[in-house]
Amino acid sequence: MNTSPGQQLERPRPPIIGTAISRDRREALTPMAAITLPVGAGPVGMAITPDGLRAYVTNYGEASVKVISTATRAVSATIGVGIGPWGAAITSDGQLVYVANYGGNTVSVIATASNTLVATIDLGTANPVGLAVTPDNSRVYVACQAQNEVRVIDTATRTDIATIPVGVGPRNITIAPNGQRVYVSEEGSNAISVIDTVTNTVNAVLTGFLFPRVPAITPDGTRLYVPNYGGNTVDVVNLATNAVIASIPGFTLPFMVTMTNSGRLAYVTNNGDGTVRALSTTTNTVLSSYGGLNVPHFLAASPDGRTLYATNHGNTSVSVLAGLTGLLPNQGPTGGGTLVTIIGTHLTGTTAVRFGTRLATHIVVISDFEISVISPAGQGVVDVTVTTPGGTSNPVPFYYIPPPRIGSLVPASGPAAGGTTVSVNGFNLATVTKMTIGTTTVTPTVVSDSLLTVATPPTVAGTAPVVITTVGGIVGNANFTYLNPPSVTGCTPATGPAAGGTSVTINGTNLSGATTVTFGATTASFSIASDTRIFATAPAHATGAVNVTVTGGGGSATAPSPYRYT
Repeated sequence: MNTSPGQQLERPRPPIIGTAISRDRREALTPMAAITLPVGAGPVGMAITPDGLRAYVTNYGEASVKVISTATRAVSATIGVGIGPWGAAITSDGQLVYVANYGGNTVSVIATASNTLVATIDLGTANPVGLAVTPDNSRVYVACQAQNEVRVIDTATRTDIATIPVGVGPRNITIAPNGQRVYVSEEGSNAISVIDTVTNTVNAVLTGFLFPRVPAITPDGTRLYVPNYGGNTVDVVNLATNAVIASIPGFTLPFMVTMTNSGRLAYVTNNGDGTVRALSTTTNTVLSSYGGLNVPHFLAASPDGRTLYATNHGNTSVSVLAGLTGLLPNQGPTGGGTLVTIIGTHLTGTTAVRFGTRLATHIVVISDFEISVISPAGQGVVDVTVTTPGGTSNPVPFYYIPPPRIGSLVPASGPAAGGTTVSVNGFNLATVTKMTIGTTTVTPTVVSDSLLTVATPPTVAGTAPVVITTVGGIVGNANFTYLNPPSVTGCTPATGPAAGGTSVTINGTNLSGATTVTFGATTASFSIASDTRIFATAPAHATGAVNVTVTGGGGSATAPSPYRYT
């Protein structure tokens, strides 16, 4: 290639992945410290331009929008809007910003080229809250709480062209990437209405949520992530079936979910504890947490996913956070085959990815900041490096997890009513991702790599297989036996001397698992004749009536009539 005099070709830069951490930790994804920017009273909404150069923040308490320069990380402009600005949305070409003014019952239109207010759209007594622009920029859908409806604005004429009745308390708007569906979260009806954008009618209502707030759709349009503000979970909805396929715990008053452009990572603001949690959409697990925020509301990710902007509604600031970098996930089975996303810098032109000395396969360059590969087989902790024309990256550890094993269950049986605390002893159990007893999924407590504890769920009597899934594989070589509780129908004879020694026949059902027989508070010797009969020797006792109780693995039962000492 010819170059003009003085012109030099830029050399490819060496790739960088992850952050430097010690090899004895399994946390290649590490959040960086936040930077706090003052913006104004009661910041709520947040939207970032497609080029990532500016972020627009609505200040509910002072009827303004602040413009943040992402290069200088400082407020570069202030734009006056209507009373109580809440949601903000930017067109895909980055030319216009739409702001819903809750108190002013209007939508403000801001031109980004001049950062000036160019139009105000009157919605009457609507109390607009959240809004979103269709991918083709032709319409804006606005959630209006006062009338329990969604208004549709034509962006060409800047007029209100349709009103769509929805459920109680519409709050936020999320539009599918193809523009065919609009999802309206309704905190009053604990539902999400689905609007067909061709007919502008509700064609489905998703239920089962608890105060749903600001959801997000994966870039491929297949899943909707819904924060349950009242349930401290994030639900995952399969948009092909409109069914909840996962409910992810570990949040505290979750307010908003936002996706990175690749859709591999999601971030969730938590009003309750002032955090932002990073979520893997591949495994639907929480990866890490950022602290120190003040009632964070809206959140936006830069186009490259490397910077996050969160409004602190509890004070007057915006927190600027560094997006996670490194390996996602950073562990997998020894047999290989794990789809690993590598987040870093200067990854274009990747020619090789090595896990230790072994080459990864199926390298896909998603962007200059992200690639995906399939891990090879391996053992222990290995260094992962990326090679491009610019050189080879710094190493980041990947952890190979051996398959789990179950040694024993203690106890191995318990009542069909459930509630038995079982210790699961074994090996390589610390990365457990799923555990079932019978057909019921349970949540174990990880005590160590060799010990889990779990409470048994209720079921019918019989043998239930125990299956544990970890990052390293699946094991199901143990069983838990559920026992029916005993019942006692009577004792013969029903009286005897206080000196004890009387042979008493106890009749009932499910008696073969009996472990103790008591007369009052005194333990008696006994022998099991059958599942319906026990022979016990009455112990010495003061005169009077006492209960006769049989206890076994399935529970306890007391004779309907007391035994009387004479």
